[in-house]
Amino acid sequence: MRSVKQKVAIITAGYFPVPATRGGAVENLVENLTNENEKEDKVELTVFSSYDEKAEKLGQNYENTIFEFIKTPKVVQKLDLLIYNFFAKVVKKEKHMSYRYILQRLYFINRVAMFLKKNDYDRVVIENHPTLFMALKKHKNYLKYRGKYYYHLHNKADNLYGCDEIIKQTYKVLGVSNYINETLAERLGKTDIKYEVLPNRIDSTKFRADFSAEELENVKKRFGISQKEQVVVFSGRLNKEKGIKELLLAWKKLKRPNTKLLIVGSYYFASGMESDYEKELKALTDSMKDQIIFSGYIEYEKIPKLLAIADVVVAPSIWDEPACLSVIEAISMYKPLITTFSGGIPEYADNKSSVILPNDESLVDNIAESLADLLDDDKKRQEMTELLESKTKDWGVDQFYNNFVSEMER
Repeated sequence: MRSVKQKVAIITAGYFPVPATRGGAVENLVENLTNENEKEDKVELTVFSSYDEKAEKLGQNYENTIFEFIKTPKVVQKLDLLIYNFFAKVVKKEKHMSYRYILQRLYFINRVAMFLKKNDYDRVVIENHPTLFMALKKHKNYLKYRGKYYYHLHNKADNLYGCDEIIKQTYKVLGVSNYINETLAERLGKTDIKYEVLPNRIDSTKFRADFSAEELENVKKRFGISQKEQVVVFSGRLNKEKGIKELLLAWKKLKRPNTKLLIVGSYYFASGMESDYEKELKALTDSMKDQIIFSGYIEYEKIPKLLAIADVVVAPSIWDEPACLSVIEAISMYKPLITTFSGGIPEYADNKSSVILPNDESLVDNIAESLADLLDDDKKRQEMTELLESKTKDWGVDQFYNNFVSEMER
C-alpha cells in the first residue's frame, strides 16, 4: 500500500514566475523540482509564484504540482515603477534593481500568508529571500508550521528584515554550499537549526543534448562567428560581482586573432533594466567590437546551445559566490572552465578538471594567461573534458530532486 504523499509548499521570491518564463536561477531550480515531480510523483507540490500569463498556461500542464499564481494589481505595479525610477534616476543607487519590486513582494507575501493560514501543508520551503519569512510572521503562521518550515538558502542573508527570531526557529537550512550555510550560522549564532547542503544541479539532458553540426553552425552565424574562429563564453548577469570587467580587461591584454568572446546575459534577467555598469562594459569594448559580442537576455532553454559552441567558458566571479549556476552548467557540459576561488565555487569545481584562479590583484593577468594556455592546447582541453565527464556522471536534476525529497522526509 502506497503511503500518503507529503504536501510540500514552496514559496518563491515573488519577483519572477515559476515555470521560469522570465529567467532567474532560483526559479529555474524550482522548475526542475516540479518537472521531476511530474515523473516521480513523490510529493504533492504547491508552488507560490508571481503571475505571468505564459507561466500560468504552462502550469496548467502539470498534474502533480498546484501553482498558486498571485497577480499584482496594476496600482502596485505603477507605484513600484515610481519607486524604482526614484532610486535609479534621482538617488542613483548603484544596486537599484533591489528597489524594482518592493511593493509587489509585500503584496505577494500578504497573499501567501493567507494561503498558509487557510491551508495545511506538511512542509513549507522558503526560497532564499529573508523577507519571505514575513509570510510566517503574519497570522503567527510560524506557530502553525513550527518544526515544518525549511530555508532553501541560495545567497548570503545580510539583512533579516525583522524576522530574526522566526528564522532562528527554522527546522532545517538547505544551503547550496557549506560556505553559504556557514555565513548564516555565523549571523544567527547558537540555534537548534539543522544545516544540510543541497547541491545545485541542472537538467543535464538539456545541457548535454546532441546538437547537430548544422544547429551549432546556425548559432555561430547568428552572432557573426565564423566556423574557423575559437569561442570563449561568459554566461550570467551583467554586474560587478561576476567579474565581467576583469574578463574584458584580460581580453584586451590577450590580443588574440580568430577568437570571439560571447557575453551571454543581461543586467537582471528579462526585467528590461539596464545599469550604468552595463553601459560602462559596452564603452570599454568599443575598441574590440569586432571580437566581443553581447547577446542580451537569452531564454534559459536556449543557453545550452550557446555554451555548446564554446571552446572555453569563463566565470571569473570576484565575490563570494554561494554556488554559481554558470559554473555548474559549464561543468555539466564538460566545458573547459576558468573560474575563481570564491565562496562555494571550490565545492563544485576542482583544479584538475578546471582552472581555478585566486581572486586577487593579479586576476586580470591570470585570466589572460589561462585563456592563452587553454586556447592553444587542444590536448589539455580534451583532458579537462574527460575529467569532467567522470566528475559529473551522477550530476543530474533527478539527484537534486531525490535529495530534496529526502530532506523533506527527515
